[in-house]
Amino acid sequence: MIEASVSGHRQIGSEFSDDEFDELFPPGYERHYWHRARSAIVKSYVHAFCGLSDTLLEIGAARGHYVSVLRKAGFDAYGCDLGDPWVHEEARPFVFTKTDFADVDKELRDRVTTVLLLDVLEHIEQPVTFIESIFRALPALRSLIIALPARQELWSNFDEHYRHFLRYDVTELRKLALRSRLSIKSYSYFFHALYVPTLLLKTLGMKRGTAFDARKAPRLHELLGITFWLESKLLPRNVYGTSLICACAKDRPI
Repeated sequence: MIEASVSGHRQIGSEFSDDEFDELFPPGYERHYWHRARSAIVKSYVHAFCGLSDTLLEIGAARGHYVSVLRKAGFDAYGCDLGDPWVHEEARPFVFTKTDFADVDKELRDRVTTVLLLDVLEHIEQPVTFIESIFRALPALRSLIIALPARQELWSNFDEHYRHFLRYDVTELRKLALRSRLSIKSYSYFFHALYVPTLLLKTLGMKRGTAFDARKAPRLHELLGITFWLESKLLPRNVYGTSLICACAKDRPI
């Protein structure tokens, strides 16, 4: 899932290991409430800021679930990942594993207008340099859709386990956009209802689980997924949540 190519060079060891893929993306992970809600939220952002004529590339696509979701919605979506995970069958023709974004076929790179970075930038020590390298590699790129773990006060063993550098808030997002010469077109926290329980765990010194498991109570996961998606539509965007999403566009050169 982690993609970390900077100035044309891979950061060795930045990609997920097989064990990490298995922890975060076990069989059935896409039915977990977190992924159900996040898929719907990401798809809403793509519908709002992209047209069906756009070509999308998810950098750090892991098993390709989000590529599959977007293709089913009619988008020309692809993905790449530095790691070597198994990929959902329907996404296999469109997800390139063991592949840096700069090494994707040139014909496709020349068509990409939108990049998705879904829980990627928190793994990058120098995100501005990373974003600059993406724009250099993708000449038609106009916009980014970015999802991030939110609120540094929620920092936990989960962040340490997956080698995060930062949990973002709106202030840090604006700093990143300014330094990267990006204009933020829309942003919102989401998973609002998870904020207080997650903060309580942190306050009590309790560890978070580091693996997803949706094998039990599938109907509950379905219901929770719908609930968190509705919550993201109904609550004000600045109400704290455990995740943050934004759509950005590249500023015109001065």
